[in-house]
Amino acid sequence: MEALRRPALPEDAVRYRLLAAAAAGPGGEALLRRCAELALVRFAPLLAACVWQRQPLRLRYGPGRGEIPAHLGGTTVFGDNVEDEWFIVYVLREITREFPGLAARIDDNDGEFLLIEAADFLPKWLNPETSENRGEEEEV
Repeated sequence: MEALRRPALPEDAVRYRLLAAAAAGPGGEALLRRCAELALVRFAPLLAACVWQRQPLRLRYGPGRGEIPAHLGGTTVFGDNVEDEWFIVYVLREITREFPGLAARIDDNDGEFLLIEAADFLPKWLNPETSENRGEEEEV
């Protein structure tokens, strides 16, 4: 599990990954690259209309290393506009709806902030010691 720990992010950045179980097999890289291409074409009007504070959403292929599987992902510096971070959450959610075989993971300098936002609605048994890798959902 230590391999899944990532270096700290700057305070004004968000990191995201799209994972697919089918990408573990032969042709996985081609599958992920094709998903990225289709997603960017499908959501181009939405992404083009967005005025980004610093950097736009960028999906790039990331090869598997150790326990980290092949994925599509990126990091976006959003500056003072936290709305860019929430817009990325929305876009990732829409991508996972469009491509049901993908699961999204997103974090910032606070960690998996969607779990933080949902804290009041999480089961009582869930705590920092039992929450490792529980932030991955098919719909973010």
